[in-house]
Amino acid sequence: MRFGFVFAFALLVHHGHALFGSKPATKDQALDDVVEEGWEYVSSGSTVKLAHVKSDTRLMLPQVSYGTGSQQQAVTAYTDISSTKNLWLVESESPRGARIACGEKIRLVNSDSSHNLHSHGNHQSPISGAQEVSGFEGRDSGDLWTVECLKDKEAWRRLEPVYFRHVETGWYLQSLPSKKYRQPIVGHQEVSAAKKADSNAQWMALEGYYFSLRRQDPKND
Repeated sequence: MRFGFVFAFALLVHHGHALFGSKPATKDQALDDVVEEGWEYVSSGSTVKLAHVKSDTRLMLPQVSYGTGSQQQAVTAYTDISSTKNLWLVESESPRGARIACGEKIRLVNSDSSHNLHSHGNHQSPISGAQEVSGFEGRDSGDLWTVECLKDKEAWRRLEPVYFRHVETGWYLQSLPSKKYRQPIVGHQEVSAAKKADSNAQWMALEGYYFSLRRQDPKND
């Protein structure tokens, strides 16, 4: 038997609206009940929007450069869920459609700009003075992040919080709701990396384009 790729687009927001790969949610229904069976996991090759759990914003690359530090592209968290600047391709060494295991190393590549989510220990973020996180147009080991699940799970589940730990420095991707930019990106929250994982470092895969592996009918072999 062969395995084929199945692709779906799912718009999953806390308001309960859903498209392909999910079911409508009622007001009191848990978000975990919205996803159809077989689509519960984030998979390699999927393109997703990552929600900062504490502030209900989305990880974004607004294509504005830092004026200090690395002077690479700024990474923010922002409330606009419709923007294409907050879509991230999940890259791993696993085949496309394979679910991302807890503890697996990934790259997050911004779909709008092809920049990698990047960090480095030698630059501070401009507002909080934490470790800078940037969008990097090149590619090196500073782009690698480990998916850490909060619960005793085997793989990264959609609609459940996870941490992203930077492989090189061991620091965690975070956003502080009180740290916001002014012009030219008014209202965008700073995204940085912190030494410890706490509620500011929790992210959740919501809207996106998801791949899954599905067993094909032997007649099609």
